[in-house]
Amino acid sequence: MDLLIASFSIGLGAIASFVFDLTRMKAKVKGKKNKNKKNQKDENYFDANKNNSDFQMMKNELDSLEIERTIISSSIRKIHETFREGKLNKLEFDRLMIKYSDDLRKCDEEIEETRSVVDLYELSSVKNNLVSIIENKIKLIDNRLNEISNKNIKMLTKQPTYVTGSQSYEQSSLNRGNLDNSLSIEAEKIKKLESEITEALKKLDNYESTKLSQAGKNEMLENDRPISGRLNGSNKKDPLRNLKLSN
Repeated sequence: MDLLIASFSIGLGAIASFVFDLTRMKAKVKGKKNKNKKNQKDENYFDANKNNSDFQMMKNELDSLEIERTIISSSIRKIHETFREGKLNKLEFDRLMIKYSDDLRKCDEEIEETRSVVDLYELSSVKNNLVSIIENKIKLIDNRLNEISNKNIKMLTKQPTYVTGSQSYEQSSLNRGNLDNSLSIEAEKIKKLESEITEALKKLDNYESTKLSQAGKNEMLENDRPISGRLNGSNKKDPLRNLKLSN
């Protein structure tokens, strides 16, 4: 019964791996068809203005790859358990470990590539939002300062009138009060702008922390892999190729 369960688990992992391989093959074929459209562009060019559907598609692909990695890792652990229980011979164990270790290596490479693209989308979006907020606030402040300057100029060029001492004091106090009120409003706007910028920077920090946490989890899963699989993966792994993306 245990052998049947182990065989079923291994078979399920193989089927899942096959399905995801087909998905990756379709994506690669589609990428090759679109490759001719970007021959005239710089190899390091990245279009940060792609629509949300493209971004969502990349996130869905990343989620699928993460699920695939989980299935492969689970299959590897199940193979080890079955071998330790003596229900799997050494030859079959080595064959399965070579296969699944290679699948895990390929999956890690695709996850790294896809995550880089998703990171570019997210960081570009945060940057554009932050720049837009700052530019809009600066325009509002400039307009308000121009209004205040024009009012002061009109007050200075206005024809003098003969007033009593008490009237002059009241008028100057009123003008000073209006100016103080305007400056106070502008100070509040500047504080609000600083708060919005700080909030945007916090989002960037949270994003970096999430990325580091995910990298730590991947490293822990990597340590769970057998030594023979890691050696095999490290010997086969190619250097990271440059990201080539476009419209």
